[in-house]
Amino acid sequence: MSTEDEFHEEMLAIYKRAGKETGYWGNYFLRSVKKHRGLATAKQMLRSSKQGTIQKGLQSLIDAGRPDLSVENLVQQPRFVSLFTPEEIAEAKQRLAQIPQFAFRHPVLPEENFPETLPADLTYAEGAVRKITVSVFERDRRAREACIKKHGTRCMVCKMSFAKTYGKIGKGFIHVHHKKPLAATRSKYLINPVKDLAPVCPNCHAMLHTSQPPLSIDELQEIIRVK
Repeated sequence: MSTEDEFHEEMLAIYKRAGKETGYWGNYFLRSVKKHRGLATAKQMLRSSKQGTIQKGLQSLIDAGRPDLSVENLVQQPRFVSLFTPEEIAEAKQRLAQIPQFAFRHPVLPEENFPETLPADLTYAEGAVRKITVSVFERDRRAREACIKKHGTRCMVCKMSFAKTYGKIGKGFIHVHHKKPLAATRSKYLINPVKDLAPVCPNCHAMLHTSQPPLSIDELQEIIRVK
C-alpha cells in the first residue's frame, strides 16, 4: 500500500473515530473523501483561511476536546508529511497552535476524579451549581429517567447489573454518564437522553473520566477487551 493509500484509509478512520468518540459525524467530509480521496480532500481543507477563522469541523472537534482527531493533526504525522507542501504543513500547525491547551484531552489525576460532581467556579448551561458539602450539579431528572427507560440499568461498558449482583438493594441503581462534556459547551443545548446519556456503573463512570474530556464508551470497552 502506498503512502497516499495509507493516508486515505486514515482519513476514513478519523471520520469513524470522531463519530463514535465525540458524536460528530462529518458527512460532508466523508462524501468528499470518497469522491476525491483523502489526499485531495485534505489539501482542499488546508487552503489558507481567513485569519482567526476556524472551520466548522475543526470547531466541533475542539468543542469535544478532540482536536487530535482533526485533519490538521493527521497531516503532521511523520509518515505523511512528505505528501504535503511546507505551506500546507505550516497552515495545519498554525490552526492547531491557536487552540488553547485545555481544549485538548488530558489525563485526570485519581484524587481529582469525581464524575458525579463538577467545579463550582465554572459556568454551566444545563443547570445550576449549589454548594452543600460538595458542589452538586442539578441535572434534569427527566433526562435521566428517559435514558434509563431506553437503555435500562445495565452498565453500557462492562454490562454489570446491580439488581443481578446485589438483588433487591441494587434494583434501579446506576450512574448516568454525559457523553458530551457539559463544561465544554459554548451555548445552551437540549440534551437528547438517547444519544447524549449512557447508564454506567460507578467504576466504569470513574474510568471514563480518567481523561478530560472523558473517554468514549467504545474506547473503554476496547481497554477492557485488551487488558
